[in-house]
Amino acid sequence: MDQARQPSSAFGKPYWQEGVALPAMPATDPPKSADLVVVGAGYTGLNAALAAAKAGLDVVVLDREHPGSAASGRNGGHISTSMKPGLAELSARIGETQARQVLGIGFSAVRYLNQLIAQEGIDCHLETCGHFTGAHKPSAMTGLAAWAEEQQSLGNPVELVRKQDQRSYCGTDHFHGGVFMPAWQSLHPGRYVAGLTERVMATGARIHGAQEVVSLAQSASGVQVGLAGGAAIRARSVIVATNAQTGPATPRLRRQIIPIASVQIATEALDKALVAELHPRRAMSYDSRRLVTYTRPSPDGTRVLVGSRVRFRPGDPEASRHKMHARMERFFPELRGVRSQYLWGGLVGYTFDHLPHIGSDGAVHHAMGYCGTGVAMASYFGNVLGRRAAGEGNETLTPLDGMPFASAPFYRGRPWFLPFAFAWYAFKDRFG
Repeated sequence: MDQARQPSSAFGKPYWQEGVALPAMPATDPPKSADLVVVGAGYTGLNAALAAAKAGLDVVVLDREHPGSAASGRNGGHISTSMKPGLAELSARIGETQARQVLGIGFSAVRYLNQLIAQEGIDCHLETCGHFTGAHKPSAMTGLAAWAEEQQSLGNPVELVRKQDQRSYCGTDHFHGGVFMPAWQSLHPGRYVAGLTERVMATGARIHGAQEVVSLAQSASGVQVGLAGGAAIRARSVIVATNAQTGPATPRLRRQIIPIASVQIATEALDKALVAELHPRRAMSYDSRRLVTYTRPSPDGTRVLVGSRVRFRPGDPEASRHKMHARMERFFPELRGVRSQYLWGGLVGYTFDHLPHIGSDGAVHHAMGYCGTGVAMASYFGNVLGRRAAGEGNETLTPLDGMPFASAPFYRGRPWFLPFAFAWYAFKDRFG
């Protein structure tokens, strides 16, 4: 079965759901008409709904399951200005001036997210903890140093970390030095999505779960939104905010998004002193592999969370757990024998050019493809699209509007090529 079509329950319960309750959704059927229909109740969709409803639009949000059921409630809570292409790579493709404008979106996104959380009073453990990336082999420091220089040129504070000093950033001897980004942040994804949901509903916007959109049909008078079961909603405009869950209702977008599996574990409760020893600055920590592994402390400092690009097999979750424990113990040998209390997976929305994309096709707008850096970016693009639907027009255009959104021959939304790509990345990580 297509992973993007499987229910979130098949991918395990995230640690982030523990003790977090969503507001009650309406028990009634969706209305027959609205100014704006938002498809997808993740960070993009909820921020779009919040902006549009505050501008006076009658807004309906539809989700196949419930708010935050997909990546928005399953990610690692990492906040950075980063995009996948570096300045040199992107400049070679589109020129340095435009590349700097595109990469500047990351800074706008982080500013927006911080302002939103402060203004709305969302209690989601937002913390400026810094992010450390460790060189997984000595030669990797060359690339990290070049990346650090690019980041400084973009305006990010950066610290180059020697191997003998790295334990004050990440409590491991696994790396050969690294780079620390002191301004980057973290949050609690579950609390953030719950707080957003509450703020959206307080505006009068309606959120309906268990509503799958199966078709969108544009005409001169608006968009007909077809639902599973035969019901329909007439809308002046629609925002598609489905990212890795993009399905048959938007076949062109589905051919442009690559859903990639990611898995996380959270340990059983540990001594806080041990967690603090492994994360002395409470920083997010990553290795420099293409098939990245990352770790962070839980917001309460009692658990270690680890994530990596591992396939989640709903029928055999223990295989995923075994792989994740191997990665955790590679970082922290001290955790051998420690049990993981939570194991969950999800899908990350990637694109063929490694850039997020935002755009409009008549009255249907979209933003997606955050390539693993979506906490701030999805929030920001959602706000942009919500204001666009409310009529702000050119004021909402970004440097990514109009950027070609590529697909690949014979690709229809099921990434059959990923096993080959991952095998190549693993080879490069080891020998490249």
